[in-house]
Amino acid sequence: MARTPARLAVALVLVTTLPVTAADWPQWNGGPTRNAVSPEKNPPTDFQLPVTEDGKIVKASRGVAWTAELGSRTVIPPVVAGGLVWVGTNARPPADDTVPAKDWDGGVLMCFREADGTPLWKQRTPRLATNYVEDFPQASLGSAPLVTGDRLWFTNNRCEVVCLDIAPVKNGTGDPREAWKRDLRKDFGVFQHLPLMAGGFAASVAADKDRLFIVTHNGVDETYVKVPAPDAPSLVCLDKATGKVLWTDNSPGKGILHCQVSSPLVCEVGGRPQVIVGQGDGWLRSFDPATGKLLWKFDLNPKDAEYELGGAGTRNYVMATPMLYDGRVYVPTGQDPEHSAGVAHLYCIDPTKAGDVSRELDAGPKKGKPNPNSAVVWYTPSEVPDDAPKIEVGKTKKRDLLRSREYYYCRTIATPTAHDGLLYTADVHGFVYCFDAKTGKLYWVEDTKDDVRGQPLWADGKVFIGTGYGDVFIFAHGKEKKLFAKIACDEPVRPGLVFANGTLYVTGESRLYAVWSAK
Repeated sequence: MARTPARLAVALVLVTTLPVTAADWPQWNGGPTRNAVSPEKNPPTDFQLPVTEDGKIVKASRGVAWTAELGSRTVIPPVVAGGLVWVGTNARPPADDTVPAKDWDGGVLMCFREADGTPLWKQRTPRLATNYVEDFPQASLGSAPLVTGDRLWFTNNRCEVVCLDIAPVKNGTGDPREAWKRDLRKDFGVFQHLPLMAGGFAASVAADKDRLFIVTHNGVDETYVKVPAPDAPSLVCLDKATGKVLWTDNSPGKGILHCQVSSPLVCEVGGRPQVIVGQGDGWLRSFDPATGKLLWKFDLNPKDAEYELGGAGTRNYVMATPMLYDGRVYVPTGQDPEHSAGVAHLYCIDPTKAGDVSRELDAGPKKGKPNPNSAVVWYTPSEVPDDAPKIEVGKTKKRDLLRSREYYYCRTIATPTAHDGLLYTADVHGFVYCFDAKTGKLYWVEDTKDDVRGQPLWADGKVFIGTGYGDVFIFAHGKEKKLFAKIACDEPVRPGLVFANGTLYVTGESRLYAVWSAK
């Protein structure tokens, strides 16, 4: 992997200031269930992020322990493990605009000391010299790393899976070393498609004890219609230690609608291990982690749904990550945020069945019939149900928030979060929802007035959500809506928040803020 000529030197200090605890956040959404719930107490709620107007600070930061400069675009939150903070971003354009993009542009992985934010290392992966849908200019590195011990795995912007030995940076003796790398384009003929308006948002790796599971990002070309590599795998299983290929699967094939950036969920339910992934044809599939055998599949769209370019249709794919809570899998549908808001569905699924477990079976063109083998526990219908709460908004309180649009649940790229029987989810329209996790009953909705792309974070009775406008909403956990605090920032806060080892991480587009609770 190429490095930036001006890469930062490793700080020759031991990274032992903070202990390694179960409160680390070592992978996408914190853990293997993909449920962004922190076990820690007392998250900070009384703090201020910097706000500027016309280049002048109008609100100074308060309670911020340290701030780290990132690239110009960041779409995923950090992972925190072993005293280190890792975050994917991009390379900032140089002051000299005559420098060719090939000499500075690329996805960047950065590493900071957890205790004080000291930059320890960064590495730039140059852009692919192909077309923009495979790796577009100034896109962020959108795959969150996975850290276990002295190893780190991630997928870079060149569609390469990389394993790093991070022991040298942990003990202060040098830079991380590349243990192995596998090029998915070269080895499997994958045609990568990264969603433009998601800023480079990509699938993050998942793993069990010995295996690594990779979504390849195989998708459509620049026509947005043709799938150039229908036979290329969409899911690859590798040996964690060596990168050896164990099995592959190309289930969506030519049925891919756009892109494939949903991260895998690795779990065991009822004694059966599974790797579950939302795919580019709008189906959720479960595979045997050891063999790649298909265990079950679920069509996440009504049979009469149709896909249309530009987001005008009703058929969706999956960009959020399937999440496991209390033996159930929760997954919403969506599209590239470029396609804007539109009807979508949120499902609660029983993962113990086998075969086609969709809500409906085919009954002719654009027709469906009930599936007696369905695994659906509950789902959000297309239209607002009669028993949904009436939420009056506006100065006159005459507008019904839910019924002011033509659908019930909106497209999303955010993974749901559940705790204590309640499920929190958010959409690209800016709505935050609280459902009963068992029944799907809707308790409340809040309109944040801007898009939400990051997963809600639950921590000690609080729910944290960032928005594209730059606001951090903090709700009290419960069946009744209570806005605990709203904190402004002068840049978008699109990645989800992270609370690890007593520090709340707020990821802006170009800065990472580490916030500590008042002692």
